Amino acid sequence: MGSSLPRIDGAAKVTGQARYPSDYSLPGMLYLQLVRSAEPHADILALDTTPCRGVEGVYCFTAKDVLENSFGSILKDQPVFAREKVRYYGEPLALIAADTPEKARRYAGLIKVFYDPLPVIADPVTALRENSPALHEGGNLLLHIPFAKGKPEQALKDSFLVLEDEFRVPVVDHLYLEREAGVSFLDEAGVLNLIAGTQNPFYDREEISRCLGIPLELIRVHAATIGGGFGGKDGITVQLYLALVTLKTGRPAKLVFTREESLATTYKRHAARIQVKVGFEPSGRITAYQGVIHYDTGAYAALGPAVLGLGIEHAAGPYVIDHVSLEGYLCYTNKPPASAMRGFGAPQTAFAMETLLNRAAKLLKIDPVQLRSRNALYKGAEGSLGHTMEHTVGLKEALGLLENSSLWQERSRNTDPAIGYGMAAGYLSCGMGKGIRDQAKVEIESLADGTYQLKIGTVEIGQGSSTLFVQLAAEALQVTPERINIVMGDTARTYECGSTAASRTSYICGNALLQAIEDLKRQRKSGVPYPKGVGEAVFPEVRKSDLGIGLPHSMYTFIAQAAKVRVQKTGEIELLDVFAVTEAGRVINPTALEGQIQGGIVMGVGYALSEHLEFNRGIPRNTSLSTYLIPTSLDSPAMTAVNVTEYEESGPMGLKGAAEVGTVVISPAITAAVSDVLQCSVSELPISREKLVKHLIKAKGSD
Repeated sequence: MGSSLPRIDGAAKVTGQARYPSDYSLPGMLYLQLVRSAEPHADILALDTTPCRGVEGVYCFTAKDVLENSFGSILKDQPVFAREKVRYYGEPLALIAADTPEKARRYAGLIKVFYDPLPVIADPVTALRENSPALHEGGNLLLHIPFAKGKPEQALKDSFLVLEDEFRVPVVDHLYLEREAGVSFLDEAGVLNLIAGTQNPFYDREEISRCLGIPLELIRVHAATIGGGFGGKDGITVQLYLALVTLKTGRPAKLVFTREESLATTYKRHAARIQVKVGFEPSGRITAYQGVIHYDTGAYAALGPAVLGLGIEHAAGPYVIDHVSLEGYLCYTNKPPASAMRGFGAPQTAFAMETLLNRAAKLLKIDPVQLRSRNALYKGAEGSLGHTMEHTVGLKEALGLLENSSLWQERSRNTDPAIGYGMAAGYLSCGMGKGIRDQAKVEIESLADGTYQLKIGTVEIGQGSSTLFVQLAAEALQVTPERINIVMGDTARTYECGSTAASRTSYICGNALLQAIEDLKRQRKSGVPYPKGVGEAVFPEVRKSDLGIGLPHSMYTFIAQAAKVRVQKTGEIELLDVFAVTEAGRVINPTALEGQIQGGIVMGVGYALSEHLEFNRGIPRNTSLSTYLIPTSLDSPAMTAVNVTEYEESGPMGLKGAAEVGTVVISPAITAAVSDVLQCSVSELPISREKLVKHLIKAKGSD
């Protein structure tokens, strides 16, 4: 424990031996191409598939070929194929299967669709207006979450300082290098096999069974090597279409989305409009928080209800606040469905709260680190939703390390007016939340050659969990890591462990793994020569909660981050340095954790400075890597990631989850540094060069 064991999948990935979904090819394989809507919102008058009829080697499938034409992680409101209406640009209408990719594309282009266009709903606030057309029978409001504790209105009236603003954050894409892809085939036993890029193979199997009418035991889903997930593969992408073709034709099938398809039509991070009002005492103590939050879930629910819940839960930040009022609205619009993305709703609301805290620190003449430290949660404190912090809370310690860092200390010595400094603090919940099934079952087997085989049902999506599990097993068994082999994410070989999501995988599967090892040791003591141990674990729930399913959580990971920027006269922002302190319980693999925090930082840099999927009347405009701009290695700053040493008693060997927290508050830290240079207020992401030039001109004029 505590050693930086190299990634067990690293060599295969960098040498090209690892097989991603698009690497698979099978004899007699059909290539698939979706026919997608050219309208963001319209009634379908007719769908003419006659060009495909009777053509050898070409198959066409529509909604009539699906038993249950709906799917969804929470609500089954999304059709496999649109039938009467389309609700977003690129929504699937039909599927072409052909014996060459070129033929599939050609015949997909021959399908004729006749539309009656409808008004486009562009944002969640517009969606709630009385004269807006209803995208679904129940209207455009999918979910409303109200919460209040204390007397926030009175507390705001009594406050020494009250700050308020409206914040806006855009639709952004996961932009993983590996696009959505998979293959399917029937094996000799007649079992439908699916190899895909997925974060939850057991959920995929259930949806295939329900939508296509196949018994679960005749479906096997196996997660291939995943080239990034970040939440975007925690749901149906290619799976149902592959299964449909193989089921109907008996032939293997392959589907790989183009980059344009991936950017234009797949799951996104929720855009949001957030109105916030926060009160303060002269000492900097937060007296009250009031927030009204609108999340844009796109055309269908996906995981949107849970994302809004986390946005609400994290809105007031990791601080002790006695008086809180929250109103959350999740609304349908004519955009691609928004769902899980790293941070799962927290980065949106954290940007608003942390920005106001930085403004308050300036007005109250208090160091922004000290302002947060005076309000920081601690073990036993009450969170913003009225629940008690029952597990490790190392936020004050993280803030202390940040305050004493060389990056933060140099603020007082800086004389360059083009250089600015900013910071932010945050947290992210671990686990699925109150009332949601959150458990794992793991198996470990002792083999005759002296090695052990782990079988774990979650997926390695690049976060390093496979390496962590090997480390935990090697430590518990007192053997070298080389004697541990691992199988993950295969419905035929592993027990269900839930989704690789919610910063839960290492904690829940690690606990189940240690229980399995204890079972194996008991069997060995009783004389079983090659024992097979099975262990189960359940994620702990918060004791107090009356907010409904999923809210709040019992456990959190904490972070404090500082950023240093240079703002050029041209409006270009150069991110020079980032210092991050994480409290995630015991650190099992320091390099792996550092990599996760650095990856989260770079993703947050894109959120702050460049990423924004733009729409014109519901149609995405920037659907290529030349127009949707993400940070590259050349845009990445120097990064230092350190950790607070804590031990989470309930966790496997003391750990908590940490794969998402690095991206939650780096955006407000960057915008605070920009504001430090320009003496301006930033309330919208990303910070465009055009907006900065206006600020620079305004600042020059005031001089």
